[in-house]
Amino acid sequence: MTASLKKISIKDLAGFVSSHLNKLNLKAVLTGGACVSIYSKNKYQSLDLDFVTNAAENQPKEITAAMKELGFKRANEGFFEHSDCKYIIEFIPPPLAIGREPVKKIDEIRTKRGTLKLLSPTDCVKDRLAAYYHWNDPQSLKQALMVAKKQKIDLKEIKRWSKVEENEKKFQTFCEKLNGA
Repeated sequence: MTASLKKISIKDLAGFVSSHLNKLNLKAVLTGGACVSIYSKNKYQSLDLDFVTNAAENQPKEITAAMKELGFKRANEGFFEHSDCKYIIEFIPPPLAIGREPVKKIDEIRTKRGTLKLLSPTDCVKDRLAAYYHWNDPQSLKQALMVAKKQKIDLKEIKRWSKVEENEKKFQTFCEKLNGA
């Protein structure tokens, strides 16, 4: 039986789930809007946690069993809910990539409920910029800026990646907004 999840923060929930999955050798990395929530210190509020796990033939059964141990039930393909928790947890098929490139570096942070593996702040910005670049999503640009203003990021790496993604013009827009222009 787990402690109540009614008032758990997104960061602590992510650490709780990540630690549990890692104990079972299901390497899980947090991506998406939940990373933005954590890195922006909740300036952006996400209500879902997106994890990418290592590939395995029987992984859906393993994930379902692991989530059941935490009190979560499968809502539909890849989504899990808990009656005491406002957050939904989703598992995205591997590989862990942003745009055309695999993620090379995974950060870890300690939470009250366990160790969390997640995208680095730089990769979180790239993840949000990918939605802006490829789907013209202005909300994703705002999220990238929230993270970039609160965290140390590698702007040269984001510029290099933006060139690979063939979006140097939108990268320039990002830089102008980041610098207050």
